[in-house]
Amino acid sequence: MKIAVGGATGLVGQTTLDLLSEDQWKEYTVLAFSSERSAGGRVAFGDGQLELRPLPDEPPNGVDVLLSALPNDVARMIVPAWRDAGVLVIDKSSVFRMESTVPLIVPEVNGKLIQRSHRLIATPNCTTTPVAVALKPILDEVGITDVHVSSYQSVSGAGKAAVEAWEAEERGREVTNSPFGARIHRNVIPLIGSLDADGHSSEELKLSRELGKILDLNGLIVESTSVRVPTYAGHGMAVEVGTEKEITPARAIGLWKQMVGVIVAEDPSKPPTALDCAGRDEVFIGRVRRPVSKRNALLFWVVSDNLRKGAATNAIQILERWMSL
Repeated sequence: MKIAVGGATGLVGQTTLDLLSEDQWKEYTVLAFSSERSAGGRVAFGDGQLELRPLPDEPPNGVDVLLSALPNDVARMIVPAWRDAGVLVIDKSSVFRMESTVPLIVPEVNGKLIQRSHRLIATPNCTTTPVAVALKPILDEVGITDVHVSSYQSVSGAGKAAVEAWEAEERGREVTNSPFGARIHRNVIPLIGSLDADGHSSEELKLSRELGKILDLNGLIVESTSVRVPTYAGHGMAVEVGTEKEITPARAIGLWKQMVGVIVAEDPSKPPTALDCAGRDEVFIGRVRRPVSKRNALLFWVVSDNLRKGAATNAIQILERWMSL
């Protein structure tokens, strides 16, 4: 099997290569594709390097899988062509997530939807994935009526140029081409993405739309506020979920502890942080409690590495599930 990584020079692409360099993938051939500008260079792969190839419009002979970390505009052109040529494309862009014929997958939540015949599988936004993992056992146990999320998203979620701008600000340099609307060093910015006519940001709308599809809950009420914070990796989400029936924090913790890939901090005074999850594949949960004013609801904190479980790890897990069919 030949596995292609599209967008190999980006943060998610590089993380994908890191995962594919681990022992269980040694028998597969991995190819790294980039823009024409980077083609001909080399990218780290385990203890060695891979040559960067220019991304062609059609897949090279013998490529079986494309793990796509391509920008939306590139994915819109490349992904359909590779899919139609018979390649399995696991796509991280937001272009195809809400298409009715494209499964949007978090393996722990709806991995059973994956079929061997699929040639395009979308992965969710980096905040949607960990929240969906946390909500799944609550949904199965007592039902869900509404979800309210405040996300605190690291700089790496905005890409390599954003990290470079942040690091330049840390060194005291003035940055004129920052992708953020304000200085991010020693600051928080309560806006990620563009605004619609009602004042909701594109990042907030991704979570609102994607959760209902993943959880198979048409019309699920999801409200969110997205905030950029000056950390390198690790998106944290403060979640309030309304439930159809009462559930205690102890019961919710018990359900999460039964899940593979979830780590629960039972001591509310020691919640997991962005540093705790950096470089890890698990979803971390803490600060589990009831709201003061509601009985059928829970409050909790979720944090995960946005480059790994929020992106690359989820795609690899989808591939593993597909290969097992």
